[in-house]
Amino acid sequence: MKIFSQCQFQPLPGSLLLLLLSTSLCVTAVPPTVNIEIPVPAKDALLRSLDRNLVSWSIQNRDLPMFTRSKLLENLFKALSTNIAIGQSVRLGGGESDKTTYGSDITITAEKYRSGYYGAQAQGNVTLGPNYFASFKEKYAPDTRYIWCLNLINTTNNFDAAISTAAGVLEYLGDELDLFEIGNEADFYGSKGFRDSEWDASMMLPEWNYIADEIQKNSPNKTVRFMAGGFANPAYIVTKDFDIPGIIAAGYQSSRIPWYSMHLYPQSGCSGAVTIAPLLEHNTLSDILSNYIPQVAAAESVGAQFAIGETNTVSCVGRPGISDTFAAALWLVDYVLFAATIGIRRVYFHATTTGSYSPVIPINYSLDSGNYSTGVLPLSYGAYFVSEVLSFNDTLLIMQIEGGNDTDYSSYSVWDETNKLRKIVFINLQSYNSSTGGTNPATPDTEVYSSSGPRPSTQVTVATPWEPGQELSLIRLQAPGSNSKSQVNVSSFTFSEKDGSVTNNLVDTIITVKDNGNVEFDLLASEAVLIQHYSDVLSNKHPTKSGSKAADSTANGVVMRTRGANMSISSVLVLDMKIMVSAILVSALLAFV
Repeated sequence: MKIFSQCQFQPLPGSLLLLLLSTSLCVTAVPPTVNIEIPVPAKDALLRSLDRNLVSWSIQNRDLPMFTRSKLLENLFKALSTNIAIGQSVRLGGGESDKTTYGSDITITAEKYRSGYYGAQAQGNVTLGPNYFASFKEKYAPDTRYIWCLNLINTTNNFDAAISTAAGVLEYLGDELDLFEIGNEADFYGSKGFRDSEWDASMMLPEWNYIADEIQKNSPNKTVRFMAGGFANPAYIVTKDFDIPGIIAAGYQSSRIPWYSMHLYPQSGCSGAVTIAPLLEHNTLSDILSNYIPQVAAAESVGAQFAIGETNTVSCVGRPGISDTFAAALWLVDYVLFAATIGIRRVYFHATTTGSYSPVIPINYSLDSGNYSTGVLPLSYGAYFVSEVLSFNDTLLIMQIEGGNDTDYSSYSVWDETNKLRKIVFINLQSYNSSTGGTNPATPDTEVYSSSGPRPSTQVTVATPWEPGQELSLIRLQAPGSNSKSQVNVSSFTFSEKDGSVTNNLVDTIITVKDNGNVEFDLLASEAVLIQHYSDVLSNKHPTKSGSKAADSTANGVVMRTRGANMSISSVLVLDMKIMVSAILVSALLAFV
Protein backbone atom coordinates (compact mmCIF):
# COMPACT_ATOMS: atom_id res chain seq x y z
CA MET A 1 0.00 0.00 0.00
CA LYS A 2 1.42 3.36 -1.05
CA ILE A 3 -0.18 6.54 0.15
CA PHE A 4 1.24 8.85 -2.48
CA SER A 5 0.10 7.07 -5.61
CA GLN A 6 -2.84 7.34 -7.92
CA CYS A 7 -5.97 5.48 -9.05
CA GLN A 8 -8.64 3.45 -7.27
CA PHE A 9 -10.01 4.42 -3.84
CA GLN A 10 -9.55 1.78 -1.13
CA PRO A 11 -11.16 2.61 2.24
CA LEU A 12 -9.30 1.18 5.24
CA PRO A 13 -10.91 -0.18 8.40
CA GLY A 14 -10.60 1.42 11.82
CA SER A 15 -11.31 4.83 13.31
CA LEU A 16 -9.09 6.46 10.71
CA LEU A 17 -10.27 6.58 7.12
CA LEU A 18 -7.66 6.75 4.39
CA LEU A 19 -8.76 6.96 0.80
CA LEU A 20 -5.83 6.03 -1.39
CA LEU A 21 -5.09 5.97 -5.08
CA SER A 22 -2.74 3.60 -6.95
CA THR A 23 -0.20 4.73 -9.59
CA SER A 24 0.43 1.28 -10.93
CA LEU A 25 -3.03 1.12 -12.54
CA CYS A 26 -3.40 4.48 -14.22
CA VAL A 27 -1.89 7.87 -14.91
CA THR A 28 -3.85 11.04 -14.32
CA ALA A 29 -3.16 14.74 -13.88
CA VAL A 30 -5.44 14.83 -10.85
CA PRO A 31 -3.34 14.68 -7.65
CA PRO A 32 -4.14 11.82 -5.28
CA THR A 33 -6.15 12.61 -2.18
CA VAL A 34 -6.03 11.41 1.40
CA ASN A 35 -8.93 11.77 3.85
CA ILE A 36 -8.10 11.26 7.52
CA GLU A 37 -10.24 11.42 10.63
CA ILE A 38 -8.66 12.20 14.00
CA PRO A 39 -11.11 11.36 16.79
CA VAL A 40 -10.60 12.51 20.35
CA PRO A 41 -8.71 9.65 22.05
CA ALA A 42 -10.40 7.63 24.75
CA LYS A 43 -9.32 8.39 28.29
CA ASP A 44 -7.49 5.07 28.49
CA ALA A 45 -5.68 5.62 25.16
CA LEU A 46 -1.92 5.20 25.34
CA LEU A 47 -0.65 8.74 24.87
CA ARG A 48 2.98 9.30 25.80
CA SER A 49 4.23 12.61 27.18
CA LEU A 50 6.86 14.45 25.16
CA ASP A 51 10.19 15.27 26.80
CA ARG A 52 11.33 18.73 25.68
CA ASN A 53 14.80 17.24 25.19
CA LEU A 54 13.42 14.56 22.87
CA VAL A 55 16.16 15.55 20.40
CA SER A 56 19.43 15.53 22.33
CA TRP A 57 23.11 15.34 21.40
CA SER A 58 26.08 13.05 21.94
CA ILE A 59 29.57 14.48 21.35
CA GLN A 60 33.01 13.04 22.09
CA ASN A 61 34.50 14.89 25.07
CA ARG A 62 37.58 15.75 23.00
CA ASP A 63 35.43 17.35 20.29
CA LEU A 64 33.31 19.78 22.30
CA PRO A 65 36.09 22.40 22.66
CA MET A 66 36.71 22.25 18.89
CA PHE A 67 33.04 23.01 18.27
CA THR A 68 33.64 26.40 19.94
CA ARG A 69 35.96 27.47 17.11
CA SER A 70 32.83 28.70 15.36
CA LYS A 71 29.44 29.81 16.66
CA LEU A 72 27.54 27.23 14.60
CA LEU A 73 26.72 24.81 17.41
CA GLU A 74 26.22 27.63 19.91
CA ASN A 75 23.61 29.31 17.73
CA LEU A 76 21.93 26.04 16.77
CA PHE A 77 21.54 25.24 20.47
CA LYS A 78 20.23 28.75 21.10
CA ALA A 79 17.56 28.42 18.40
CA LEU A 80 16.42 24.98 19.57
CA SER A 81 16.37 26.05 23.21
CA THR A 82 14.35 29.17 22.42
CA ASN A 83 11.59 26.99 20.98
CA ILE A 84 11.53 24.35 23.70
CA ALA A 85 12.13 26.82 26.57
CA ILE A 86 14.83 24.64 28.13
CA GLY A 87 18.54 24.07 27.52
CA GLN A 88 19.96 21.30 25.36
CA SER A 89 20.97 17.94 26.83
CA VAL A 90 24.48 16.96 25.70
CA ARG A 91 26.10 13.61 26.38
CA LEU A 92 29.88 13.89 26.38
CA GLY A 93 30.64 10.32 25.48
CA GLY A 94 31.78 7.86 22.87
CA GLY A 95 34.81 5.71 22.25
CA GLU A 96 37.20 8.32 23.65
CA SER A 97 35.49 8.18 27.05
CA ASP A 98 37.27 4.92 27.82
CA LYS A 99 40.62 6.52 26.89
CA THR A 100 40.22 9.60 29.10
CA THR A 101 42.23 10.52 32.18
CA TYR A 102 42.22 13.68 34.29
CA GLY A 103 44.81 15.48 36.39
CA SER A 104 44.34 18.68 38.37
CA ASP A 105 47.99 19.50 37.60
CA ILE A 106 47.64 19.19 33.81
CA THR A 107 48.54 22.58 32.29
CA ILE A 108 47.33 22.16 28.70
CA THR A 109 45.74 25.49 27.78
CA ALA A 110 42.15 26.06 26.73
CA GLU A 111 43.37 27.18 23.32
CA LYS A 112 45.29 23.93 22.89
CA TYR A 113 42.15 21.93 23.68
CA ARG A 114 40.23 23.97 21.11
CA SER A 115 42.89 23.11 18.55
CA GLY A 116 42.36 19.39 19.16
CA TYR A 117 45.47 18.75 21.27
CA TYR A 118 45.03 16.36 24.21
CA GLY A 119 48.54 15.59 25.38
CA ALA A 120 51.63 13.87 24.03
CA GLN A 121 50.50 10.36 24.92
CA ALA A 122 49.73 7.53 22.53
CA GLN A 123 47.31 8.41 19.76
CA GLY A 124 43.70 8.32 20.86
CA ASN A 125 44.29 8.95 24.56
CA VAL A 126 42.65 12.04 26.01
CA THR A 127 44.35 13.86 28.89
CA LEU A 128 42.17 16.44 30.58
CA GLY A 129 43.00 19.22 33.01
CA PRO A 130 41.16 22.22 34.48
CA ASN A 131 41.59 24.28 31.30
CA TYR A 132 39.63 21.69 29.34
CA PHE A 133 36.43 22.91 30.99
CA ALA A 134 37.43 26.55 30.45
CA SER A 135 37.70 25.78 26.73
CA PHE A 136 33.91 25.51 26.34
CA LYS A 137 32.35 26.89 29.55
CA GLU A 138 29.91 29.72 28.82
CA LYS A 139 30.19 29.07 25.08
CA TYR A 140 26.75 27.51 25.06
CA ALA A 141 23.49 28.51 26.68
CA PRO A 142 23.93 28.63 30.47
CA ASP A 143 21.14 26.10 30.92
CA THR A 144 22.81 23.44 28.75
CA ARG A 145 22.97 20.21 30.76
CA TYR A 146 25.64 17.53 30.41
CA ILE A 147 25.93 13.78 30.79
CA TRP A 148 29.54 12.67 31.28
CA CYS A 149 30.69 9.18 30.29
CA LEU A 150 33.53 7.88 32.48
CA ASN A 151 36.43 5.52 31.71
CA LEU A 152 35.57 1.99 32.87
CA ILE A 153 38.24 0.19 30.83
CA ASN A 154 41.17 1.62 32.80
CA THR A 155 41.36 -0.28 36.11
CA THR A 156 44.71 1.19 37.22
CA ASN A 157 44.89 2.31 40.86
CA ASN A 158 41.34 1.19 41.58
CA PHE A 159 39.75 2.98 38.63
CA ASP A 160 41.52 6.27 39.33
CA ALA A 161 40.92 7.43 35.73
CA ALA A 162 37.15 7.39 36.24
CA ILE A 163 37.11 8.65 39.83
CA SER A 164 39.55 11.54 39.31
CA THR A 165 37.79 12.59 36.11
CA ALA A 166 34.47 12.62 37.93
CA ALA A 167 35.97 14.88 40.59
CA GLY A 168 37.10 17.35 37.93
CA VAL A 169 33.73 17.23 36.18
CA LEU A 170 31.87 17.92 39.43
CA GLU A 171 34.23 20.77 40.30
CA TYR A 172 34.08 22.58 36.98
CA LEU A 173 30.69 21.69 35.50
CA GLY A 174 28.89 21.88 38.83
CA ASP A 175 25.15 22.19 38.44
CA GLU A 176 25.44 21.90 34.65
CA LEU A 177 26.12 18.19 35.15
CA ASP A 178 22.98 16.10 34.94
CA LEU A 179 24.20 12.50 34.95
CA PHE A 180 27.28 10.28 34.81
CA GLU A 181 27.65 7.18 32.67
CA ILE A 182 30.22 4.57 33.67
CA GLY A 183 31.78 2.95 30.62
CA ASN A 184 30.95 3.26 26.94
CA GLU A 185 29.51 0.20 25.19
CA ALA A 186 30.73 -2.17 27.90
CA ASP A 187 29.02 -5.12 26.18
CA PHE A 188 32.01 -5.10 23.78
CA TYR A 189 34.67 -5.28 26.52
CA GLY A 190 34.84 -9.07 26.52
CA SER A 191 35.08 -9.48 22.74
CA LYS A 192 37.66 -6.68 22.44
CA GLY A 193 39.92 -8.03 25.17
CA PHE A 194 39.33 -5.34 27.78
CA ARG A 195 37.87 -7.93 30.14
CA ASP A 196 37.56 -11.70 30.39
CA SER A 197 35.63 -13.38 27.57
CA GLU A 198 32.98 -14.41 30.11
CA TRP A 199 32.33 -10.75 30.96
CA ASP A 200 28.68 -10.04 31.71
CA ALA A 201 26.54 -7.54 33.63
CA SER A 202 26.96 -9.41 36.91
CA MET A 203 30.75 -9.25 36.60
CA MET A 204 30.56 -5.55 35.80
CA LEU A 205 28.33 -4.69 38.77
CA PRO A 206 31.01 -4.61 41.53
CA GLU A 207 33.23 -2.35 39.38
CA TRP A 208 30.32 -0.08 38.46
CA ASN A 209 29.16 0.20 42.07
CA TYR A 210 32.68 0.87 43.36
CA ILE A 211 33.14 3.81 41.00
CA ALA A 212 29.66 5.18 41.73
CA ASP A 213 30.19 4.87 45.49
CA GLU A 214 33.57 6.62 45.37
CA ILE A 215 32.17 9.48 43.31
CA GLN A 216 29.37 10.01 45.81
CA LYS A 217 31.78 9.69 48.75
CA ASN A 218 33.97 12.43 47.27
CA SER A 219 30.93 14.70 46.75
CA PRO A 220 28.96 14.45 50.01
CA ASN A 221 27.03 17.66 49.39
CA LYS A 222 25.77 16.71 45.93
CA THR A 223 23.35 14.03 44.85
CA VAL A 224 25.14 12.21 42.05
CA ARG A 225 22.91 10.45 39.52
CA PHE A 226 23.72 7.95 36.79
CA MET A 227 22.49 6.68 33.44
CA ALA A 228 23.10 2.94 33.34
CA GLY A 229 23.51 0.79 30.24
CA GLY A 230 24.99 2.50 27.21
CA PHE A 231 25.39 -0.78 25.34
CA ALA A 232 26.44 -0.95 21.70
CA ASN A 233 24.38 -3.86 20.45
CA PRO A 234 20.81 -2.99 19.49
CA ALA A 235 17.88 -4.47 21.39
CA TYR A 236 17.42 -7.19 18.76
CA ILE A 237 21.05 -8.45 19.06
CA VAL A 238 21.62 -8.60 22.82
CA THR A 239 24.74 -10.39 24.07
CA LYS A 240 24.81 -12.03 27.50
CA ASP A 241 22.61 -9.93 29.80
CA PHE A 242 23.67 -6.57 28.37
CA ASP A 243 20.29 -4.92 28.01
CA ILE A 244 18.00 -3.10 30.44
CA PRO A 245 16.01 -6.11 31.71
CA GLY A 246 19.33 -7.94 32.10
CA ILE A 247 21.16 -5.31 34.12
CA ILE A 248 18.13 -4.60 36.31
CA ALA A 249 17.96 -8.31 37.10
CA ALA A 250 21.71 -8.20 37.85
CA GLY A 251 21.19 -5.46 40.43
CA TYR A 252 21.51 -2.13 38.61
CA GLN A 253 18.55 -0.43 40.21
CA SER A 254 18.42 2.31 42.82
CA SER A 255 17.31 5.89 43.25
CA ARG A 256 20.65 7.05 41.87
CA ILE A 257 19.80 5.49 38.47
CA PRO A 258 16.90 7.53 37.05
CA TRP A 259 17.87 6.75 33.44
CA TYR A 260 18.84 3.72 31.36
CA SER A 261 20.08 3.76 27.77
CA MET A 262 21.19 1.69 24.81
CA HIS A 263 22.80 2.71 21.53
CA LEU A 264 21.44 2.27 18.02
CA TYR A 265 22.91 2.70 14.55
CA PRO A 266 20.54 1.23 11.93
CA GLN A 267 23.40 0.94 9.43
CA SER A 268 27.12 0.35 9.94
CA GLY A 269 29.57 2.57 8.11
CA CYS A 270 32.53 0.69 9.61
CA SER A 271 32.12 -2.13 7.09
CA GLY A 272 29.68 -3.24 4.42
CA ALA A 273 27.37 -1.38 2.09
CA VAL A 274 25.01 1.37 3.26
CA THR A 275 22.21 3.10 1.36
CA ILE A 276 19.92 6.08 1.68
CA ALA A 277 16.77 3.97 1.20
CA PRO A 278 16.21 2.94 4.87
CA LEU A 279 16.04 6.61 5.87
CA LEU A 280 12.84 6.88 3.85
CA GLU A 281 11.12 3.71 5.08
CA HIS A 282 8.84 4.25 8.05
CA ASN A 283 8.08 0.54 8.46
CA THR A 284 11.79 -0.29 8.65
CA LEU A 285 12.27 2.36 11.31
CA SER A 286 9.22 1.38 13.34
CA ASP A 287 10.17 -2.32 13.20
CA ILE A 288 13.64 -1.52 14.57
CA LEU A 289 12.41 0.79 17.31
CA SER A 290 9.62 -1.54 18.40
CA ASN A 291 12.35 -3.88 19.67
CA TYR A 292 12.96 -1.31 22.40
CA ILE A 293 9.50 -1.59 23.94
CA PRO A 294 10.72 -4.22 26.47
CA GLN A 295 13.67 -1.93 27.31
CA VAL A 296 11.28 0.94 28.04
CA ALA A 297 9.06 -1.33 30.11
CA ALA A 298 12.01 -2.56 32.16
CA ALA A 299 13.17 0.98 32.92
CA GLU A 300 9.68 2.11 33.83
CA SER A 301 9.18 -0.93 36.08
CA VAL A 302 11.78 0.51 38.47
CA GLY A 303 10.58 4.11 38.18
CA ALA A 304 13.22 5.18 35.65
CA GLN A 305 13.23 6.47 32.08
CA PHE A 306 14.78 5.12 28.89
CA ALA A 307 16.79 6.90 26.20
CA ILE A 308 18.60 5.98 23.02
CA GLY A 309 21.95 7.19 24.36
CA GLU A 310 23.86 7.33 21.07
CA THR A 311 22.55 7.07 17.54
CA ASN A 312 22.66 8.40 14.03
CA THR A 313 22.02 7.40 10.44
CA VAL A 314 25.22 5.40 9.87
CA SER A 315 27.92 4.49 12.39
CA CYS A 316 31.60 5.44 12.09
CA VAL A 317 31.03 9.19 11.47
CA GLY A 318 28.28 8.72 8.89
CA ARG A 319 28.46 8.47 5.13
CA PRO A 320 28.41 11.33 2.58
CA GLY A 321 25.42 11.09 0.27
CA ILE A 322 23.34 9.52 3.05
CA SER A 323 23.94 11.16 6.42
CA ASP A 324 24.33 14.68 5.00
CA THR A 325 21.11 14.65 2.95
CA PHE A 326 17.59 15.93 3.48
CA ALA A 327 16.48 12.31 3.84
CA ALA A 328 18.38 12.30 7.15
CA ALA A 329 16.37 15.31 8.34
CA LEU A 330 13.06 13.61 7.53
CA TRP A 331 14.35 10.42 9.16
CA LEU A 332 15.23 12.29 12.35
CA VAL A 333 11.70 13.69 12.62
CA ASP A 334 10.05 10.32 12.08
CA TYR A 335 12.60 8.60 14.35
CA VAL A 336 12.09 10.76 17.43
CA LEU A 337 8.32 11.11 17.10
CA PHE A 338 7.80 7.37 16.71
CA ALA A 339 10.27 6.74 19.54
CA ALA A 340 8.23 9.06 21.77
CA THR A 341 5.02 7.12 21.05
CA ILE A 342 6.55 3.95 22.53
CA GLY A 343 8.00 5.66 25.60
CA ILE A 344 11.57 6.44 24.52
CA ARG A 345 12.05 9.77 26.25
CA ARG A 346 15.18 11.10 24.56
CA VAL A 347 17.28 10.31 21.50
CA TYR A 348 20.95 11.39 21.57
CA PHE A 349 22.31 12.05 18.07
CA HIS A 350 26.07 11.56 17.88
CA ALA A 351 28.17 14.28 16.28
CA THR A 352 31.83 14.90 15.51
CA THR A 353 33.60 17.95 14.14
CA THR A 354 33.89 16.55 10.61
CA GLY A 355 31.35 13.71 10.47
CA SER A 356 28.77 13.84 7.70
CA TYR A 357 26.11 12.78 10.23
CA SER A 358 26.66 15.91 12.35
CA PRO A 359 24.19 18.81 12.51
CA VAL A 360 26.95 21.34 11.84
CA ILE A 361 30.60 21.24 10.77
CA PRO A 362 32.42 23.77 13.01
CA ILE A 363 35.89 23.74 11.41
CA ASN A 364 37.57 23.79 8.03
CA TYR A 365 39.21 20.44 7.34
CA SER A 366 40.87 18.23 4.74
CA LEU A 367 39.87 14.66 3.90
CA ASP A 368 41.12 12.37 1.12
CA SER A 369 42.80 15.27 -0.71
CA GLY A 370 39.63 17.38 -0.49
CA ASN A 371 39.22 20.62 1.44
CA TYR A 372 35.94 21.38 3.20
CA SER A 373 34.55 24.36 5.08
CA THR A 374 32.33 25.03 8.05
CA GLY A 375 28.61 24.74 7.45
CA VAL A 376 25.13 23.60 8.42
CA LEU A 377 23.89 20.13 7.44
CA PRO A 378 20.26 19.06 6.89
CA LEU A 379 20.04 17.24 10.24
CA SER A 380 19.92 20.68 11.92
CA TYR A 381 16.67 21.46 10.13
CA GLY A 382 15.12 18.17 11.19
CA ALA A 383 16.01 19.02 14.78
CA TYR A 384 14.61 22.52 14.37
CA PHE A 385 11.33 21.20 12.96
CA VAL A 386 10.96 18.92 15.99
CA SER A 387 11.61 21.87 18.30
CA GLU A 388 8.58 23.53 16.70
CA VAL A 389 6.55 20.41 17.49
CA LEU A 390 7.72 20.60 21.11
CA SER A 391 7.12 24.34 21.49
CA PHE A 392 4.27 24.73 23.98
CA ASN A 393 3.76 26.19 27.45
CA ASP A 394 2.49 22.99 29.06
CA THR A 395 2.92 19.22 28.82
CA LEU A 396 2.27 17.67 25.42
CA LEU A 397 1.36 14.06 24.67
CA ILE A 398 1.77 12.17 21.41
CA MET A 399 0.31 9.19 19.60
CA GLN A 400 0.42 7.82 16.08
CA ILE A 401 -2.60 8.53 13.94
CA GLU A 402 -4.24 5.14 13.60
CA GLY A 403 -3.86 3.82 10.06
CA GLY A 404 -1.88 6.89 9.02
CA ASN A 405 1.45 5.12 8.75
CA ASP A 406 3.03 2.89 6.12
CA THR A 407 6.33 2.42 4.32
CA ASP A 408 6.57 5.90 2.83
CA TYR A 409 4.50 8.04 5.16
CA SER A 410 3.76 8.59 8.82
CA SER A 411 1.58 10.88 10.91
CA TYR A 412 1.24 11.89 14.55
CA SER A 413 -1.25 13.75 16.68
CA VAL A 414 -0.15 15.86 19.66
CA TRP A 415 -2.50 16.57 22.56
CA ASP A 416 -2.49 18.57 25.78
CA GLU A 417 -3.33 17.16 29.19
CA THR A 418 -6.98 18.17 28.85
CA ASN A 419 -7.32 15.89 25.81
CA LYS A 420 -7.41 18.75 23.32
CA LEU A 421 -5.72 18.35 19.96
CA ARG A 422 -2.86 20.87 19.71
CA LYS A 423 -0.80 19.77 16.71
CA ILE A 424 -0.67 17.28 13.86
CA VAL A 425 2.41 16.14 11.94
CA PHE A 426 2.49 14.48 8.53
CA ILE A 427 5.69 13.12 6.99
CA ASN A 428 5.82 12.13 3.33
CA LEU A 429 8.81 9.81 2.95
CA GLN A 430 8.30 9.10 -0.74
CA SER A 431 11.70 9.52 -2.36
CA TYR A 432 12.07 12.44 -4.73
CA ASN A 433 15.58 13.28 -5.91
CA SER A 434 16.81 16.55 -7.32
CA SER A 435 20.04 17.90 -8.77
CA THR A 436 19.31 21.18 -6.97
CA GLY A 437 21.10 21.51 -3.65
CA GLY A 438 23.11 18.39 -4.43
CA THR A 439 26.32 19.61 -2.81
CA ASN A 440 27.41 21.16 0.47
CA PRO A 441 30.88 22.70 0.94
CA ALA A 442 31.06 21.15 4.42
CA THR A 443 31.06 17.52 3.20
CA PRO A 444 32.50 15.52 0.27
CA ASP A 445 30.61 15.54 -3.02
CA THR A 446 28.70 12.43 -4.02
CA GLU A 447 26.80 11.46 -7.16
CA VAL A 448 23.94 13.86 -7.89
CA TYR A 449 20.85 12.40 -9.52
CA SER A 450 17.26 13.44 -10.21
CA SER A 451 13.86 11.77 -10.28
CA SER A 452 12.06 11.84 -13.59
CA GLY A 453 8.80 13.73 -13.96
CA PRO A 454 7.16 16.33 -11.74
CA ARG A 455 7.32 16.08 -7.97
CA PRO A 456 4.29 14.15 -6.66
CA SER A 457 1.83 16.05 -4.50
CA THR A 458 -1.05 14.79 -2.38
CA GLN A 459 -4.15 16.70 -1.31
CA VAL A 460 -4.85 15.92 2.35
CA THR A 461 -8.13 16.46 4.18
CA VAL A 462 -8.15 15.90 7.94
CA ALA A 463 -11.36 15.70 9.96
CA THR A 464 -10.44 17.22 13.33
CA PRO A 465 -12.17 18.11 16.60
CA TRP A 466 -11.06 21.72 16.09
CA GLU A 467 -13.68 24.47 16.07
CA PRO A 468 -14.67 25.85 12.65
CA GLY A 469 -13.02 29.15 11.80
CA GLN A 470 -9.95 28.66 13.99
CA GLU A 471 -6.72 30.02 12.52
CA LEU A 472 -3.98 27.44 12.14
CA SER A 473 -0.29 27.70 11.34
CA LEU A 474 1.11 25.36 8.70
CA ILE A 475 4.87 25.03 8.37
CA ARG A 476 6.94 22.75 6.14
CA LEU A 477 10.28 20.98 6.48
CA GLN A 478 11.35 21.18 2.87
CA ALA A 479 14.18 20.90 0.35
CA PRO A 480 14.55 20.49 -3.43
CA GLY A 481 14.76 16.71 -2.97
CA SER A 482 15.43 13.92 -0.52
CA ASN A 483 19.04 13.72 -1.72
CA SER A 484 19.65 17.48 -1.34
CA LYS A 485 22.52 18.52 0.90
CA SER A 486 21.74 22.23 0.88
CA GLN A 487 18.84 24.65 0.27
CA VAL A 488 16.96 23.03 3.15
CA ASN A 489 14.60 25.18 5.23
CA VAL A 490 11.61 25.16 7.55
CA SER A 491 9.08 27.42 5.81
CA SER A 492 11.86 29.84 4.79
CA PHE A 493 13.65 29.61 8.17
CA THR A 494 17.39 29.16 7.62
CA PHE A 495 20.63 29.20 9.58
CA SER A 496 23.74 31.10 8.51
CA GLU A 497 26.34 28.75 7.04
CA LYS A 498 28.98 30.93 8.68
CA ASP A 499 27.85 31.19 12.29
CA GLY A 500 24.47 29.47 12.61
CA SER A 501 22.52 32.64 13.32
CA VAL A 502 19.03 33.03 11.88
CA THR A 503 19.27 34.43 8.35
CA ASN A 504 15.61 34.13 7.32
CA ASN A 505 12.59 34.12 9.61
CA LEU A 506 9.99 31.39 9.52
CA VAL A 507 6.85 32.17 7.51
CA ASP A 508 3.63 30.63 8.84
CA THR A 509 1.02 29.77 6.23
CA ILE A 510 -2.35 30.58 7.79
CA ILE A 511 -5.15 28.12 7.09
CA THR A 512 -8.62 28.02 8.62
CA VAL A 513 -10.64 25.13 9.99
CA LYS A 514 -13.61 24.52 7.68
CA ASP A 515 -17.24 24.59 8.81
CA ASN A 516 -17.25 20.80 9.19
CA GLY A 517 -14.01 20.76 11.21
CA ASN A 518 -11.89 19.72 8.24
CA VAL A 519 -8.37 20.97 7.61
CA GLU A 520 -7.08 20.87 4.03
CA PHE A 521 -3.55 21.16 2.66
CA ASP A 522 -1.17 19.71 0.08
CA LEU A 523 1.89 17.58 0.84
CA LEU A 524 4.81 17.03 -1.51
CA ALA A 525 6.94 13.92 -1.80
CA SER A 526 9.89 14.19 0.63
CA GLU A 527 8.35 16.79 2.90
CA ALA A 528 6.99 17.12 6.44
CA VAL A 529 4.18 19.38 7.64
CA LEU A 530 3.31 20.65 11.12
CA ILE A 531 -0.13 22.16 11.77
CA GLN A 532 -1.00 23.85 15.05
CA HIS A 533 -3.12 26.62 16.53
CA TYR A 534 -1.69 29.96 15.42
CA SER A 535 -2.50 31.33 18.87
CA ASP A 536 -0.05 28.76 20.28
CA VAL A 537 2.64 30.07 17.94
CA LEU A 538 2.08 33.55 19.34
CA SER A 539 2.16 32.31 22.93
CA ASN A 540 5.70 30.95 22.70
CA LYS A 541 9.08 32.48 21.95
CA HIS A 542 10.75 31.60 18.67
CA PRO A 543 14.18 32.38 17.23
CA THR A 544 14.17 35.23 14.73
CA LYS A 545 16.67 37.29 12.80
CA SER A 546 18.10 40.06 14.93
CA GLY A 547 16.08 43.28 14.67
CA SER A 548 13.47 41.79 12.34
CA LYS A 549 9.79 42.68 12.40
CA ALA A 550 6.72 40.54 11.87
CA ALA A 551 4.97 41.05 8.55
CA ASP A 552 1.96 39.77 6.63
CA SER A 553 1.48 39.10 2.96
CA THR A 554 -1.12 37.37 0.80
CA ALA A 555 -0.78 35.20 -2.30
CA ASN A 556 -3.81 33.83 -4.10
CA GLY A 557 -5.88 34.60 -1.05
CA VAL A 558 -3.56 32.74 1.35
CA VAL A 559 -2.22 34.70 4.31
CA MET A 560 1.50 34.30 5.02
CA ARG A 561 2.83 35.63 8.33
CA THR A 562 6.55 36.18 8.69
CA ARG A 563 7.72 35.88 12.26
CA GLY A 564 9.69 38.72 13.80
CA ALA A 565 11.20 39.80 17.07
CA ASN A 566 8.16 42.02 17.69
CA MET A 567 5.62 39.25 17.01
CA SER A 568 2.67 39.18 19.42
CA ILE A 569 -1.08 38.69 19.42
CA SER A 570 -1.64 42.46 19.28
CA SER A 571 0.71 42.91 16.31
CA VAL A 572 -1.12 40.17 14.41
CA LEU A 573 -4.48 41.80 15.14
CA VAL A 574 -3.18 45.01 13.60
CA LEU A 575 -1.93 43.13 10.53
CA ASP A 576 -5.25 41.30 10.25
CA MET A 577 -7.07 44.63 10.31
CA LYS A 578 -4.86 45.96 7.51
CA ILE A 579 -5.57 42.88 5.40
CA MET A 580 -9.30 43.16 6.10
CA VAL A 581 -9.33 46.82 5.08
CA SER A 582 -7.39 46.01 1.91
CA ALA A 583 -9.83 43.22 1.06
CA ILE A 584 -12.81 45.54 1.58
CA LEU A 585 -11.26 48.19 -0.67
CA VAL A 586 -10.54 45.63 -3.40
CA SER A 587 -14.11 44.31 -3.20
CA ALA A 588 -15.49 47.83 -3.41
CA LEU A 589 -13.40 48.63 -6.47
CA LEU A 590 -14.47 45.41 -8.19
CA ALA A 591 -18.11 46.18 -7.44
CA PHE A 592 -17.69 49.67 -8.84
CA VAL A 593 -16.13 48.32 -12.03
